[in-house]
Amino acid sequence: MSGNQKFWSKIIPSKNDSKSEKIRKTTLIISFFIFLASILVLAWYLIAQARVKEDIRRRQHEYTAVTSVVTQMTTTAATEAVTEPPPPPPPLIVMERFETFLERNEHTAGWIRVPGTSINDVVVQNEDNSFYVDHAFDGRYQKAGAIFADYRNVVNDYNFNQSDNIILYGHNQRDGTMFGTLSRYKVKSTSRSNFQFYLNNPTFTFSNLYEEYTYKIIAAFVIEVEEHQARDGIIWDYHNYISIRRGAAPRDYASWRDNLNARTAINTGVDFNREDKFMTLSTCSNEFEPSRFVVVGRRVRDGEDPTVDTSLASINENAVEPDYNYIWSR
Repeated sequence: MSGNQKFWSKIIPSKNDSKSEKIRKTTLIISFFIFLASILVLAWYLIAQARVKEDIRRRQHEYTAVTSVVTQMTTTAATEAVTEPPPPPPPLIVMERFETFLERNEHTAGWIRVPGTSINDVVVQNEDNSFYVDHAFDGRYQKAGAIFADYRNVVNDYNFNQSDNIILYGHNQRDGTMFGTLSRYKVKSTSRSNFQFYLNNPTFTFSNLYEEYTYKIIAAFVIEVEEHQARDGIIWDYHNYISIRRGAAPRDYASWRDNLNARTAINTGVDFNREDKFMTLSTCSNEFEPSRFVVVGRRVRDGEDPTVDTSLASINENAVEPDYNYIWSR
């Protein structure tokens, strides 16, 4: 018997093998194929991660490479019919940096950047909130999805027509892509080390197709998603507070304000009122399934200093947190 034959005879079951030997060889073969499959799955995962990161780097380079501000007219204002209509506002002009993005994907809605994190990517908006949960900017299937605006939001219009509160969603990716590093703002009663991160990074920026805005962070909190996770069965549906300035109860401004003040783990000291514009960043959290981590910002007002006096900030000792003991016991 040759060397190769001897080798394979030790691995491949034969009719002359004892029962225990056949079991041993069969187990060895099955284990080998499981190991091989695991290697292939891991390789696929790492390649997918690398592609996501490379796509983001490519978009970042493309976005920052263009410095010109305006190019073409895309929208004109709609005015109400009155006896003496006021002059219409100037036409909205798409920033040049978004031209190629729009050519590749008409769902392009803007760009989000959060200093101190890896969040620095294009934002899309579709006619529903499901497609970009598992599709990339270019439309191909991608488990990491994309950062996207709630389909109900008015993102790209004149300021007075934009939604009071724009909601952005992104997966909490372990590799830090999408909203994977938003949790650096997470402060809880059992973990306060991230408070310093907020002090160093109290603002973020968002550009729609026409203008760049700075937002001062006013709240950050972990929240339940499903009614069975609360003892009283009441969940605050923060993502449904989109038109809050003149919204009707129970989703009115007062309810939204009171919930933010009660739940935020950080008292930022940044003032806000009914006339302001807001942005909510929402991602999955890892305390329990399902849970969300949310960061809310207030847009910098016209003529306002965009810097934040962080000496006014403090940890909210009385923040309303999910009832972890109750949730974990279920």
